[in-house]
Amino acid sequence: MYDYKKDIEMIKNPENIREAVYASSPCGLMIAFENDLIVQRLINAGQEVVPLITEELEKTGLELPEITLACFAYILQKLNLTSAAKTLKPLFVRAVEKPGPFFVHFAAHALRQATKLQTKPLGMTYTRTELLESLKPGKPKTMKGRERKKNA
Repeated sequence: MYDYKKDIEMIKNPENIREAVYASSPCGLMIAFENDLIVQRLINAGQEVVPLITEELEKTGLELPEITLACFAYILQKLNLTSAAKTLKPLFVRAVEKPGPFFVHFAAHALRQATKLQTKPLGMTYTRTELLESLKPGKPKTMKGRERKKNA
């Protein structure tokens, strides 16, 4: 049986994630995650790694590097949206006060998906308003107001 804890330990140092330290946007960072063998191995492991990542986030939380937090959010969102939202929300609430360049966008994406709020493609940035909106319980958005304006 493979020891995924070693992979999680490796990701705790962002330099171990291929090209991640060179990312200048959440989109660039997502591409780095998609191309990294360790990240993909954890995703391919499936549900088995969810409790390991959850435990690590609960233990070290926002003390982890920004890229590592974003990576864990990315993996959780890919594997189990319900667990991702439950685990990421308390961290997101604190991180959104002084957001870094990556984690809040990956966490917001998972939270918005879980609460059925409108999302952007994973890896895109959310505005400050959208980040704050991610904290609220979600309701599917309608386009009625916009449609009326277009048809008027």
